[in-house]
Amino acid sequence: MKKVVKITKTDGLFRCLNIVVDKEDYNQKYNASLASYTNNSSISGFRKGKAPKNVIIAKFGKNIHSDTLGFLINHSLAEVLSEKDLHPASPHQINIVDEGSSKSDLQYNVEFEIYPEFKLKNIEEITIDEPDVNISNDDVMDVIANIRKQHIKWEEKTDLSNEGDKVIIDYKAFVGSTPNTELSRDDFVFVIGEEVKGDESTVNLFNLFYKNCIKQKKDSEMSFDFKMPLSYPDKKISGKNITYKIKIKQIFSGVIPELNQDFYAKLGLTNSSDDEFKQSVNEQMKIELGNRIKQNMIASINDKLLSEMSFDTPKYLLDDEVKNIRKQYEGMMRELDDKTTIELNTIALKRVRLNIIYRKIAEINKISATNQDVLSYVSQSNDPNKNEIMSKLKEDNNLANQIKHKIIEDGIINLLISKCKKSKVKMQFNEIVN
Repeated sequence: MKKVVKITKTDGLFRCLNIVVDKEDYNQKYNASLASYTNNSSISGFRKGKAPKNVIIAKFGKNIHSDTLGFLINHSLAEVLSEKDLHPASPHQINIVDEGSSKSDLQYNVEFEIYPEFKLKNIEEITIDEPDVNISNDDVMDVIANIRKQHIKWEEKTDLSNEGDKVIIDYKAFVGSTPNTELSRDDFVFVIGEEVKGDESTVNLFNLFYKNCIKQKKDSEMSFDFKMPLSYPDKKISGKNITYKIKIKQIFSGVIPELNQDFYAKLGLTNSSDDEFKQSVNEQMKIELGNRIKQNMIASINDKLLSEMSFDTPKYLLDDEVKNIRKQYEGMMRELDDKTTIELNTIALKRVRLNIIYRKIAEINKISATNQDVLSYVSQSNDPNKNEIMSKLKEDNNLANQIKHKIIEDGIINLLISKCKKSKVKMQFNEIVN
C-alpha cells in the first residue's frame, strides 16, 4: 500500500501520526468492493450479478465508500505500526482529514499511547528467599485440631457464657444520642475469645464484645463505650466516642467431635484409621504448603521486578485499572475516602507496571498460547465443569482469551521461579500457611 507517514507529535508515550494513503489504493479497493456488491446483490429488474455499475453505485455507493475507507484505515495503520515498531497501549483515536476518492488521497490523523521501552532486568540476577519448611507431627496435630473445631456441634445453653462459647447478639450503636444503623447489627454471631484478624477498629471492637459478653446469660443486656480509632475509614465517625448497646439472644457451647471412623467418613475418608487420617491431612498440608511457598516466591520476585525497573506508565492503562479497582471496591459496599483512594491508586499502578513487565518477559522469551493450548489446558484440568467449558469455548472468544492469558501468566511465573537465584530460609509451617 502506497502511503506517506509523518509523526506529528511525541510526548512521553503519546504519539500522533498523520497518514496519507494514495488514491490509487482507494480506487483499487473501491473497485474490488464494487465488484463484490455487483456479484452478490439482487436488484429488482436485473439478474443477480448483472446490474449495471451506475445502478449498484446509486443503491450501495455509501456502503462501498464506507467499506473502502474502513479497509484502508485498518490496513494502512497496521502496516505503519509494524513498520515503525510501535505497540499501542491505548485505543486509537482517529480523525479523518480527507476521506479519499478516485481523485484525492485518503488522509487521517491517529493518536494513541505506546508501551514503554525499557531494559528488562536479567532474571538470573534476582535473588529471593525460598522457605525451607519441614512439616512436624505438632503441625499435623494443630491442623487436625482446627479441622475438629470447624466441625464443632453447637448446643444451646442457659447458664453463663464462657470463653469458646458461640453467642448471637443484637447490638445498636449510638454516636452521642443519635443511632447509627451502619454500625448496628442484628443476629451477629461470634465465638468468645476467637482470634480476630483485621483493622484496628475491628480487632479492638471484637475484644470489647468478648469482654462484655463473657459470664453473661441469655437475654442479658449491657452497654459500653468505644472510641473509634482515627484510622477508621469514615472520617465522620473516626475519633468519636461510640456507645454500643448489646442484647444476648442465644448462647451455645461447642462439642468437639471425637477422632473416629464416623468423623473420618464425614470428611470423605470411609473406613480410615487414625494413621491413615493423619497421613491424608499431612498430604493436604504438603499441597497447601507448596502453593503458599510458590505464592510467596512470586510475590518476592514481583517486588524485585517492580523496584529495579524504571519506565513511564501509559495513562490509559492506569486510568482503566483504577476505574476497575474502584468499581470492585464500591461493589463491596465500601465507602471511598482519601486514604483508601491513595491505596487503591497504588495497587493499580503496581498491577499495570507488573503487567507491562510480564508482557516484555513473554515477548523476549516467546511465551504464547494457541487455541490448541487452550483446549489442552482445559482437558487436562481437574475442573468438574471442563466439558461445559470446552463447549463454551467454541462460541466464546473472551473465555478463550482469558484462558490464554492464564497459560501465558503461568509460563512466565514458572520461568521466573526456575531462573532466579534462591536463598534457603528455615521457617515454620504456620509462618507460611497462617
